[in-house]
Amino acid sequence: MPRPLVLLIGGRSTEHDASLHSYRHVLAEVGAEPERHEVVAVVYIRRLGGAQVFRRAPWPVDEADLLAGPEIPTIDAVRFLAECGAFVFSLLHGTEGEDGCWQGVAEMFGLRGSFGPVLGSALGMDKSLQSAVAASVIPDLRCPPVTVVRRDDIASGVDRALAELGDRAVVVKPNRMGASLLIEKLTDWDGADLLKAVSAIHEYDPEALVQEFVHGDEHSCGVVEQHGEPVALPVLRIQTEHGFFGHAEKHRHGLAGVRVETSAVARRVQRVSELLFRELKLFGWSRFDFIVSGGELHFLETNTIPGLMSGSLFPAMLRAGGRSIGDLIDACVDAAHGRPAVSKHLAYRIEH
Repeated sequence: MPRPLVLLIGGRSTEHDASLHSYRHVLAEVGAEPERHEVVAVVYIRRLGGAQVFRRAPWPVDEADLLAGPEIPTIDAVRFLAECGAFVFSLLHGTEGEDGCWQGVAEMFGLRGSFGPVLGSALGMDKSLQSAVAASVIPDLRCPPVTVVRRDDIASGVDRALAELGDRAVVVKPNRMGASLLIEKLTDWDGADLLKAVSAIHEYDPEALVQEFVHGDEHSCGVVEQHGEPVALPVLRIQTEHGFFGHAEKHRHGLAGVRVETSAVARRVQRVSELLFRELKLFGWSRFDFIVSGGELHFLETNTIPGLMSGSLFPAMLRAGGRSIGDLIDACVDAAHGRPAVSKHLAYRIEH
């Protein structure tokens, strides 16, 4: 019998569109292996909150059709997920998806699915903190120099960035957003250029990162949890015309070339990715991005729910490793079953 599956999609997130594109590809891939999994419901979280629950095929794929169902409060959708009895595969990308929010909801309400613990997801969404952890556990792993510019201290942050990185090309990016949204490379820049870039970010993220641009080759490695251990997928090397893999290069045809890398460098990328998966306390699956420059490995970030669109990196890694989306779902099911149960009831006496 196929395993019943609920797909959780959409989200109150800047990556709502990515979620819908991932959903369409996952739906098609699951449908191609009907003996393994059966989608029994789709739960759609609207852009501004509220939800729709669809309980029978044909499953809506366009946003207009997803919005056509009767709207219910999000808490009622949570109640459905808790009571449905099926495994919930979450495709909620970005904020309120992979940042610990829904992981906390799943923990509190006992949702059975691909959520995992709160801490790993929260760390996986914070580029600044995950880099600090990565540098502490792997001393020879390089992390590009970075200045954090906070929304409540923007003037001094811009001044610090100028003082620390003003003579170098930099990449300006949100600290807690994905899909390379609002990321910008600045080559010849001044305080006004930087102020404009970080101000655009601060509408969506209170922290902007000004990071030294590292010239080199970008490598990306997926990791899937199997029997409680992280297993690295084949490494992909990414090539672009200008040596920068930004939002457009990730999401438009013809702007980036990808090939499987099997060198000694790729094997080190795999080992480091597996180690970081453990040390960041991640769950189920993740993707790690690096720059290789001058023989050194520079860690950029991890992504704990990477895109599963037809043209995304993670499905390409799965294919290169002889795996399917169905295999990924099964790995998440096994990882969820393998999470140790922890008692939360402990009464004790207080006398003062």
